[in-house]
Amino acid sequence: MQRELRLAQQTVLFDQDATAALYRDTITVPGADSCKCISCKNFAAQRGKVFPEAFVQFLNELGVDPLKEWEAFDYDFDARNAKKSVLCGGWFLFVGQVVEGRDKRGEQPDEGFAYWFTTSFPAGTLPPHLKISAVEFLGQIPWVL
Repeated sequence: MQRELRLAQQTVLFDQDATAALYRDTITVPGADSCKCISCKNFAAQRGKVFPEAFVQFLNELGVDPLKEWEAFDYDFDARNAKKSVLCGGWFLFVGQVVEGRDKRGEQPDEGFAYWFTTSFPAGTLPPHLKISAVEFLGQIPWVL
């Protein structure tokens, strides 16, 4: 059953049950676990601790498994230099579509973490029969490795 959800100036229609099935049947391994780079290893080492609680609750409302990002990446290309934190981003997918505010990007709040809906993400191995969108996130996370 489709439901509507608003985030700032964006609106999506989503199917929570179909999203949960997507994570159960298709997204079985977190994206960072599929990569061998040091940045993904750093993200994976702490993925359950870096997101604000409000973001985790938001993902749960969509039916998203907050421990299975589709992909994670960092913007700090020289992370090996013993930094205290790195600017990371990534996507969590959901079954649904952005119906308003497609090109709106969230503003980064004081906590150093932002998220918004997007239709732009790597989608090559996804089931072609589903309408899939994403929640993109961006924030500073500690460098622990």
